[in-house]
Amino acid sequence: MIEIFCLGGGAGGAITSVGAGSVNGGLGGGSGGIVRGLIPAFLLPDTIYILVGKGGAGSTGDNTNGGAGSISYIGLQPSTSEQTLICKSSTLAASGNGTGATISTVSLSAFGNLGLFTAIAGVNGSAGGTSAPTNGSSQSALGTNLTTGGAGGGGKTAAAFAGGGNITSASVILTSQVNGGVTNAQNGDSGYGTLIPFCGTGGAGGAGRQGTTGAGGRGGDGWYGCGGGGVGGGTTASGTKAGNGGDGLVIITVIT
Repeated sequence: MIEIFCLGGGAGGAITSVGAGSVNGGLGGGSGGIVRGLIPAFLLPDTIYILVGKGGAGSTGDNTNGGAGSISYIGLQPSTSEQTLICKSSTLAASGNGTGATISTVSLSAFGNLGLFTAIAGVNGSAGGTSAPTNGSSQSALGTNLTTGGAGGGGKTAAAFAGGGNITSASVILTSQVNGGVTNAQNGDSGYGTLIPFCGTGGAGGAGRQGTTGAGGRGGDGWYGCGGGGVGGGTTASGTKAGNGGDGLVIITVIT
């Protein structure tokens, strides 16, 4: 038997419009989709082809979403044409507008019928804090999925700032919280995870920058397949960056 674990790349976090007054924080990128499959080895050729999806780059520009993640593919030919595929990690990739990858559907390929597959959609990134200002939105690791989106950046005004969102966890596996920025323009932490058992987190959000000059805190990078954190609200996008989405991952195990 051949066992497949196919994870797509996560999306990068965003930067909202910048300005000297009240500004929202950037939202986090979504996470990639997952497909798990089990196929009798005698039904497959000796060579199969794998394309692992890259994570999306975090935003560096004013009012700009992060880069989308990429889909991971496993097929019978060096092609992403659906007619040649055994599986793909999602139908639509994780988006830098905060949307997680959509659940995988390979409608044009007969070869998905060679085995038994389970498809899991990605997780949305969290919203940035408002210009009240409020903290960026957080999310929990291992709540409903093995991956998370990125957390949102904190908002700001000329007189105050708010902290970035966290990736929280009450799990016995992922025990450490990924902290968003808590001081003025502090960067958010990058996500982390484990391969055995497989699970991981997105990046935390950066804190907003109080005042009328300077950039908000950076967002943290996501672990495999997870979203990057959003940038905190600031007066400029120069000198800051949203978190990168984590690259995808394909693991194939032979069961003898």
